[in-house]
Amino acid sequence: MPEVRLPRPTGPRLAGVRDIETGPLLMRVWYPAAAATGRPRPYAVGSERDLLLEWTARRNPTWPPNTTTALLAAALTHDHRDAPALPGPHPTIVYSHGADLYPAQNTALMTELASHGYVVVSVLQRGGGFAARPDGSRLGPREPIFAAAVDLFSRLERLTSLGADLDARHDWYADLWESGKIVPLVRQWRDRMIAVGDALSAATPDGPFGDLAGACDLARLTYMGMSLGGSAAASAAQADPRARAAVNLDGMHLAADLFGRPARVPILGLYADFQGRVHHSHLFYEEFGRTGLRGDVVRVKIADAAHRDFTDLALLPGKQRLDHLGPVDGEGVTRLVGALTLAFLDRFVEGRTSAALPLGDGAELLDASHVRAWSGRRTT
Repeated sequence: MPEVRLPRPTGPRLAGVRDIETGPLLMRVWYPAAAATGRPRPYAVGSERDLLLEWTARRNPTWPPNTTTALLAAALTHDHRDAPALPGPHPTIVYSHGADLYPAQNTALMTELASHGYVVVSVLQRGGGFAARPDGSRLGPREPIFAAAVDLFSRLERLTSLGADLDARHDWYADLWESGKIVPLVRQWRDRMIAVGDALSAATPDGPFGDLAGACDLARLTYMGMSLGGSAAASAAQADPRARAAVNLDGMHLAADLFGRPARVPILGLYADFQGRVHHSHLFYEEFGRTGLRGDVVRVKIADAAHRDFTDLALLPGKQRLDHLGPVDGEGVTRLVGALTLAFLDRFVEGRTSAALPLGDGAELLDASHVRAWSGRRTT
């Protein structure tokens, strides 16, 4: 069988990785490492591998796991298990996976960020994803996430039919926030991400975080997530005054907090290719009459990318298509997402004003000027 190869990180630092569980928080942490330890580890082994293969069989019954995610599980990573942390402090990212996905779903991206000096703490959204605990026991998704997804997908069919009618789209969101099953879950995911920030703030060297307690700089805190986790990340950055920025990897914003309202912090949204003039992000993060004018709210579409191309699943050989994988080159889109994220963080978190987003090669800014011209009755 062909091999899956994770892109080698481009930064100057070694990347460490470790699993941490404290109270209700189960986390995988990538960080700049002071030294290498052991041989490269496989992507997923034991219970974690079993969970990944079970997910494949559940979500994609026509694609046998041994020809898809078993290859990903066997791939060698470029991080070092339980390596000592490079003394910090380092800018810190709290990350959330997508619905019915897993904390390690963006290992390639996290290793890349760690190699450039970032600590990334990826938290399991309990009941909304799956992971193996340090002792090998398993945690999986529960019924509320599936019921919420079914409800949301039925609503999205109607949203698609509305086209560019912004008044109708306004009403669609109002109905979602009135009765959508996904809405309370977004709040729970947001609060769990903020709880990670709280745990890092209270961490001591003799606690579960060990030498990472002094390595995290919460004055340079970013919230980041993919899909439902991306919506939760933007909401967490809006609610948590410690946050400096947010990154949303193809997440539809599902809370009312940023609907026609200015984001408190810079936001990067990286989105799959789509058809039509109106993107779901256009009605969020800025006042309607000023949409598209803020230089620190950046919306980028990646040509030929589908939803799960914003995860490690994009690296499957030959782009064997599990659901929601597009024709874009897997390694290319993985490297592009990493480069765009790093450039955004360097500029808006690290203050390197010379940093420029690597647009081109399939990355294109979204035009939201039509929202500024909206003269409907609900634009205030």
